[in-house]
Amino acid sequence: MPDHDEAVAAALDSYQYRLLPDHIHSHRADPTLAERLIDSFLQQLARYADRRDLDIHDTLAELHQQRIDRGGPDHAPEYSFRLGAQVQPRQQPAGDKAGNPLWRGFITALAATPDGQAQCTVRIPGVNQALHLTTAELEPADSLLPLPTRTAGIVIHAQEAEQTIIDIAARLKRAAGNGLATNEHALADLAQLTMRLSAWSGGQPDAIMRHLYDRIINAAHPPPQD
Repeated sequence: MPDHDEAVAAALDSYQYRLLPDHIHSHRADPTLAERLIDSFLQQLARYADRRDLDIHDTLAELHQQRIDRGGPDHAPEYSFRLGAQVQPRQQPAGDKAGNPLWRGFITALAATPDGQAQCTVRIPGVNQALHLTTAELEPADSLLPLPTRTAGIVIHAQEAEQTIIDIAARLKRAAGNGLATNEHALADLAQLTMRLSAWSGGQPDAIMRHLYDRIINAAHPPPQD
C-alpha cells in the first residue's frame, strides 16, 4: 500500500492496542473490526477536537460530500461541487477508457450552462488555467498530502500550495531587488512545493512557475495605494 496508507494503518494499530490490548486479531485482516475501529476513532477525534476548540467539522462534512459527489448526479440529488474543491475527470469503474489525461485541479468558478447544467472552471496547476467542465464530468480527487515547509508552515491543499508558491517567490524577488542574500530555506521550499504540486496535478514544475509568473510579479511589486 502507499506510504500514507501505511501511516493510517499504523495509527489504527496503535488505537486498537490502546482500546483492545488483549484482542488477538488485527484490523488489517478483519474488515469488520477495521470499520468499527475507524468509526470509534472518528467519534473520539471529533470529541477531542471539541474539547480543545479545534474545528474539524467542516472537514468531516467535506468528506461526506465527496462521497456523495463520487456517485455523480444519477446517484444523489445533492450532487454538487464547491469553490476550491479538488477534482479530476470522472473515471470509469475499470479505469478511464475515454483516454482523458490523468490530471487533478481545483475549482475556481461556478456557473450554469444555457441548458441549466452546473459548470465548473478548473485550474490544473502546470497544465491549464481555465478548463470548463460540467459537474457530471468531474469527481473528487485525492487531496494533496500535507507538506511541511520551513518558511510557510504546513500546506494541505492544492490551492494553498499555489498561493504559497506565489508568496515565497514574491519574497525572494523583493529580497533580490533589495540586494539581500537569498534565503536558502525559502528557495528549497519553493522547489519542494512546485515538485509536489506538479506531481499531484499531472503538470510540470516549470509550467507551474510560468503560469504563476504574472501573479508573482504583481505580489512582489504591488501597485501604490492611492
